[in-house]
Amino acid sequence: PGHEDRWERVLVSLTDITARKKAEAYLEYLGRHDALTGLRNRSFFSDEVNRLDRRGPWPISVVVVDVNDLKAINDETGHAGGDALLRRVGEVLRKAVEQPATASRIGGDEFAILLPGVDERGCEQVVEQLHELQALNNQFNAGSTPMSLSIGRATSGDKDRLEAVLHRADEQMYQAKRNYYAKRGH
Repeated sequence: PGHEDRWERVLVSLTDITARKKAEAYLEYLGRHDALTGLRNRSFFSDEVNRLDRRGPWPISVVVVDVNDLKAINDETGHAGGDALLRRVGEVLRKAVEQPATASRIGGDEFAILLPGVDERGCEQVVEQLHELQALNNQFNAGSTPMSLSIGRATSGDKDRLEAVLHRADEQMYQAKRNYYAKRGH
């Protein structure tokens, strides 16, 4: 009889440890990922930029993506509609990258892809794939709000600081966004 009591206590203790470990792993996941899209988050992105700045491999390409019309979509369909669109953007970005590349949500409707060891041509191919996946996603979700993205890209020169590369990609993305809204008469 005494052995049975001890066995039950050990079993309860193991169960508690398993639950705590799962909770810790989930908290660690949330610390590095965006809960809405499942992509990496800004904290991970900043750490990865710093790591790549120190260690490479060069060249490093960056693609920045901004969702067009998200505010209007939120106003028209509510935040549930905007969130659904952001999840779709996450799906597209996830499909477009493979390790060691990473896709992150770095702001409300802003995303970035880090492409270590990828030159300009490889970066162009990723952007082309993004456009193809965006078109496919829009076809598949024909009854939903169409996804429209403004995209910028840049590739490091020899040991460029990644902040400078990000700035060039941002400038290109903002120009694409200005062109998008100019065509729509905004």
